Parts: sequence; C-alpha cells; structure tokens
Amino acid sequence: MAVVDPARSAGVLARAEDAADVSAARDALARIDAGDTPVPLTELRDELGL
Repeated sequence: MAVVDPARSAGVLARAEDAADVSAARDALARIDAGDTPVPLTELRDELGL
C-alpha cells in the first residue's frame, strides 16, 4: 500500500516548476546572447490586451 503525502507532493511539484523556470530563463538569455531581440514589455502588454 502506498501513502501519498500532499505536502511532500506539493514541494516536489514546486521544485520541478522552479527547475523548468530556470531552464526557460537560461534558454531566453542564450537566445539574447546569440542576437535575438527581446520583446519590449509595452509591446507584450499590447499584444495581450493588458
């Protein structure tokens, strides 16, 4: 029989999400270093209707 600990599961999920965020940030920085132009925040807001 297995026991699921919700608090532990939430912690594991949070760490996995953090790792994915760090990976995405590193990828974005690498693209900028390679010459890609970042999208200005004002442009992004306009596209999203914010």
